[in-house]
Amino acid sequence: MSWPESKLHSRWDGPFVITNIFPYGIVELKDENTNNTFQVNGHQIKLFHEASTVGEMGSISLMEPAPPNDTP
Repeated sequence: MSWPESKLHSRWDGPFVITNIFPYGIVELKDENTNNTFQVNGHQIKLFHEASTVGEMGSISLMEPAPPNDTP
């Protein structure tokens, strides 16, 4: 049995920018080259590190920070 080539190729050619995060793990991505946006399951997203070398990686939190405690 032979599979068509189109089934084996990735449909995405990134990197993309996260524009919105919805409930239940849905993430909206934007292609900066075409300005198209689309929604995907957040588990399908891989981090992109532009020109990073060993030891330069950091982490980015997608959670909103907790409000400051205003008690003196």
